[in-house]
Amino acid sequence: MSRGNQNFSTVDIFAVASNRQKINTTVTISEMPELSGLIINSEKVLPFEVQIEGTEGVRGLPGAILTITGRVQMRCTRCTQPIDIEIDREVPFLFVRSEAEANRIPIEEDEDWEVVVGSEHMNVAEWVQEEIILSLPTFPRHDDCHAPENHTSSGQSEEEITQRPKPFANLRDLLKKN
Repeated sequence: MSRGNQNFSTVDIFAVASNRQKINTTVTISEMPELSGLIINSEKVLPFEVQIEGTEGVRGLPGAILTITGRVQMRCTRCTQPIDIEIDREVPFLFVRSEAEANRIPIEEDEDWEVVVGSEHMNVAEWVQEEIILSLPTFPRHDDCHAPENHTSSGQSEEEITQRPKPFANLRDLLKKN
């Protein structure tokens, strides 16, 4: 069963998984305030394309493949200019009804799957926001840019700075005399 491109604010993730539904929707940046605070030019961000495809995971647990595509801008850590970050993320999930159930799944069986406590009213925007934030680079930077040249604030040349007196330069000699 497939649903067309609609705007879903919540989904019954267990029904999506058991019925093998395929949901296509969009999520806007206004629905993701935490993400909005991490990027620049958020007013120009187009809605993210989201696909949720119900499936069966390991041990017959309900599962889904979450696919997100879109683009955001961050500030380059080298040159401080905007840099486009492509979001193209596909993550398989297993859904359980409680933390206790999640803890009973052997680690070797869930290593390819993200195990989360599912809900009959799962907030799609919050789910998508978390996955986008996890996909953002910690230190975004252009491949071909260089850090801005370091200029001293007082206008002194590097030569003048290196010739400053060093108050502890002769400390070793003073300590040897005593």
